[in-house]
Amino acid sequence: MPDGTGDRRAGGRRKAQGDGRPGETGSGGHPAEGRDKMVGLFEKKLLALRGQLVEMGRDVLGMLKGAGEALTAFDRDKARQVMRADREVDDLENRVVNRAIILIATNQPVAGDLRFLASSLRMASELERIGDLGSNLARRTLKLIKMEQEGNPSAPLPDKLPLMVEKALQMLEMAVQAFETNDAELARAAIARDDEIDELYKSIRNEALAQVYSDGRRALWGFEVCILTYHLERLGDHATNVAEETVYMAQGKTIRHDHYGPEGPQKG
Repeated sequence: MPDGTGDRRAGGRRKAQGDGRPGETGSGGHPAEGRDKMVGLFEKKLLALRGQLVEMGRDVLGMLKGAGEALTAFDRDKARQVMRADREVDDLENRVVNRAIILIATNQPVAGDLRFLASSLRMASELERIGDLGSNLARRTLKLIKMEQEGNPSAPLPDKLPLMVEKALQMLEMAVQAFETNDAELARAAIARDDEIDELYKSIRNEALAQVYSDGRRALWGFEVCILTYHLERLGDHATNVAEETVYMAQGKTIRHDHYGPEGPQKG
């Protein structure tokens, strides 16, 4: 690994500083100069990690926008493009996690740096799950297209489905932008959007089920629409988690579950 040697030196220097032996200054020179160099190297690595997370956030946002376009336009090519992009997000998650673990193990960070690294691990996992949801939406869209082309009993997509897609994408975009700009208030505003997504989910699910009950031949179609809307609802939940991690990074406050009532989350 290109930066492995630098990481070992950082760890060794930290120990030498604790021993108070001025001779162990790394490459020579004044001890303070050696410390400054290693602090600067660590900060550069943190910035590189943050850059990877920003890239990952933009990638999953692009995936979900593509999935929404594929669904509303029944665009087969767009759906397949979204599914192919999921592997890149998975690979990026692995790189982020590996980098964060190495930085924790070799630099023994504290305070804000440790908070950022710990949160980066959770953030990468949430973004990867959002990418999975984008791929799932695209896969369900392909299935609906195939059902319609094969003449299976179908029905128009629920009127509110494009609105739910739009609202979910807006929420995700706010969460990603909040992380990029380290904006805790924007993150909180994104979290507040989740209730609206939940209400749309209930409404669209009930409409799809009503179609099934009125005509059993449309049962499979209605089931696929229900799964689609469930993926969008879950997108809102993961966008909420991304925004909560941003608040934690920016302010050191853990707000997970704070927006629930005394009896916990109420999912319909």
